[in-house]
Amino acid sequence: MANALGQMPNAPLIYVLAQIRFTHVPRMDKRWEDFHENVFALFPKAVPEKIEQFGFKDGQPVVGDSVNRWHLSNELRTTGIILDAETLIFHTTDYKTSDVFLSDLKEVLESFMPILPEKGVSISRLGLRYVDLLLPEGDLIVDQQVIEALRLPNLPDIGEAQRMDQVVSYLTSIDGTMVIRHRQSTTPDVLPADIFPNKLEHAPRFKREQPENTIVGLLDYDHFIKQEQSFEIGSIVERFHELRTVSSAAFKATTTEEAFTEWQKEVL
Repeated sequence: MANALGQMPNAPLIYVLAQIRFTHVPRMDKRWEDFHENVFALFPKAVPEKIEQFGFKDGQPVVGDSVNRWHLSNELRTTGIILDAETLIFHTTDYKTSDVFLSDLKEVLESFMPILPEKGVSISRLGLRYVDLLLPEGDLIVDQQVIEALRLPNLPDIGEAQRMDQVVSYLTSIDGTMVIRHRQSTTPDVLPADIFPNKLEHAPRFKREQPENTIVGLLDYDHFIKQEQSFEIGSIVERFHELRTVSSAAFKATTTEEAFTEWQKEVL
């Protein structure tokens, strides 16, 4: 999916995220500044964020420990890093190709490694997520851009369909899990709430005007591996290559040739 989408002028891809979850690192509130100094030339902008965690005790909501995290981004705020004491996320709304994305991720990791403790840090989860925004392309409606199994049921005796949500989980060939979320809706909340907003500028695709009450679509491919492994850059990048290969196959298997034809056209 990645190379093909990155080379199509009208590609539906709007957001890509690579997540690495690791052993809790102490004093990250001190270490992150050293990391920012290492990547400052590429990601000069920094925005701290404190997230209050809530739970329940005796049936009543209580405030738990707060989580500090930091958002780093380039000048245009199209590519960035989200960091906390247990997670590093590299994400972009300006995706080119998988080779470019994973090469940039490798550079980020090379700058991140020096701030970690020398021993004891291991990885528990790697995840790669692609989010596509499907829009009507000329006479090709959103429903015709996905395979039949994902299409909106047409029930004229009931009325006109307004929304559909589908979630399917797969055990993949690399011992990973892929969750595919598909949504069609006439309402503006089609994007996944767990990653939008994300402090990056929206992809240019959002600037396209659409008539009111028009169905737009979401294809969200969340592919991850939960497996303990050492924090070794070469191994991490190789695993992301494997995640991408399966995600690419999933995208091609769930979309139509007619859609690919439209996505290869220049945007007017």
